[in-house]
Amino acid sequence: MTLNRSENLKYWVWLTIAFGPANPRKWEVLKGYNSIVDFYADVTSGRLPHGILTREKDSIKSASMFTAEQTIAYCEQKGINIYCYEDDDFPQMLREISNPPSVLFSLGDLSFLNEKVIIAVVGARDASAYSLNAEKVLLSSILKKGIRFASGFAVGADSLANEISIEANEKSAAVLACGLEYDYPVGTKSLKMSIGKCGAVISEYFPNHKPRSKDFVARNRLLAGMSMGVFVIEASERSGALSTASMALNQGKDIFTIVPHNIFDKRYFGQMNLLKDGAIPVFSSEDISNEYISNFSHKLNFVPNNAELVSIERKFNASDSKESSVTVRKQSDRGSRSLEINGGHNRYENETDDGKTLSITATYVDTSDLSEIQKRIYDELSGGAMHVDQLCEKLSIDISLLFVELTELELLGIVKSLSGKRYMLA
Repeated sequence: MTLNRSENLKYWVWLTIAFGPANPRKWEVLKGYNSIVDFYADVTSGRLPHGILTREKDSIKSASMFTAEQTIAYCEQKGINIYCYEDDDFPQMLREISNPPSVLFSLGDLSFLNEKVIIAVVGARDASAYSLNAEKVLLSSILKKGIRFASGFAVGADSLANEISIEANEKSAAVLACGLEYDYPVGTKSLKMSIGKCGAVISEYFPNHKPRSKDFVARNRLLAGMSMGVFVIEASERSGALSTASMALNQGKDIFTIVPHNIFDKRYFGQMNLLKDGAIPVFSSEDISNEYISNFSHKLNFVPNNAELVSIERKFNASDSKESSVTVRKQSDRGSRSLEINGGHNRYENETDDGKTLSITATYVDTSDLSEIQKRIYDELSGGAMHVDQLCEKLSIDISLLFVELTELELLGIVKSLSGKRYMLA
């Protein structure tokens, strides 16, 4: 059954029909309204917003709520899930881009996109044996770190990321430049279904939409937007993979790339240019996972020496921050051991079965002099980076007051700001 979580879903589908799936104008027009329902009520009563273009007037008038409701019914019949901008499981990172999708159609559940570190994997359709080999080895290892992949579903390096995920029985996302029911790339229906059963096949276009050249560029903004970084497997100077990398860079995301096999081979010139511009070269899975372990350890699997698992559970008491503690549990084939440590700076060391030393250092900030609201902000951010809108909702305070408190915490060196209006503990 279609996941119609929002009561306003039909209005968002109607808006998408009226303006078109990837048209940024819808967001400019909506700025003057408190809700999409208010906008619909105004335009259906003949009160069109100031500055609306003639062709937009015609499109709005031709769009009907009946068509929107028919679309929802059709998707429900076909097992296609619909997520609108207001849904809880709508990808949070897509809300932060300049032109977010108003509606997403999906084969599969999107909730994992908010729960995991997502890396976009892009590359050549006819990638070399070296690149595909490296991709298989690296991605299989990266999956074990808890990172999940999104691709543009092109043949070659893109779709291989989805296939590797399926083989490992892990979720992945495929973002299409066409409708979910349109057969593109030709003959990939079976792969789409396999991805949808475990992860999600996603499109902002209506189910039978045929792709146009501009739709691939629009698709790339979503692929970059829902990911924390883009991993370029192989790219020539004119590779389409560089479009996604460029969009990700503009969004403040990380760029990773496999080290070229041959610096004189034109197939790798795009990667070499990325490396010259500061892209992160990937020699092992740690080159990607280490970028996120500090801020998103709660979303990753930290696997140290000899594949032993260490889990860190942070406890925080807002009323008495000096009593903050961390429980370290060490698990191995011989059972598990744990140690409770308290205070501001602690180090735990233990010798593993193979004679290696495993150590974790935990550092805490004395927050006793902070105001109550600042302690609450610290408490929320102790679980990882958060968007300012999420913080505002969690704390139930005015956003202008929240920015004042965040600025003061930044000056104290307790909090630092990230791209896309996100904040984390320093």
